[in-house]
Amino acid sequence: VHSQPEPRTMEEAKALKQLLLNHCQEQTEQRIAGIIDSLTKIEEARNGETKSSAGDKFETGRAMMQMEEAKLNRQLEEVLKVRQVLDQIDPLYTGKRIAAGSLVATNRGNYFLAVGLGKVRLEKRVFFCTSMDSPIGRQLLGKTAGESFLFNELEFVVQGMAVSYNH
Repeated sequence: VHSQPEPRTMEEAKALKQLLLNHCQEQTEQRIAGIIDSLTKIEEARNGETKSSAGDKFETGRAMMQMEEAKLNRQLEEVLKVRQVLDQIDPLYTGKRIAAGSLVATNRGNYFLAVGLGKVRLEKRVFFCTSMDSPIGRQLLGKTAGESFLFNELEFVVQGMAVSYNH
């Protein structure tokens, strides 16, 4: 199941990794902006609310806003960690072992080890953006071309990394 054409040159592979990294960064920044926007709306609603004669209703609404705010703050913390991971990725990494930022071809698809965004279509190809902490990411980390592993009872064979695509 290897229908996508592979990068033909080292430069094309590096450009593709940079595109994938940029895509991951854009998605992450959009999530951060969305969470901050929601937090701002909660703050505005809280500041605009006045204690009415319906005291219980006021307290219930305030408690719900606090719960939502706490949830959004946890999400923001997680997304900021994701951004930190992305900031540490070197798209020019050319080691022989799979590491953060590696673009890996397997017999079951192409994987970009960065953050867990799932399936991404770029340049008429499909890539799975996955984190190093995900089950598949942990299986891929440290492998080299030619190595294989079982995942969900399926055999995966590492066919190469972006830097070793020069056929």
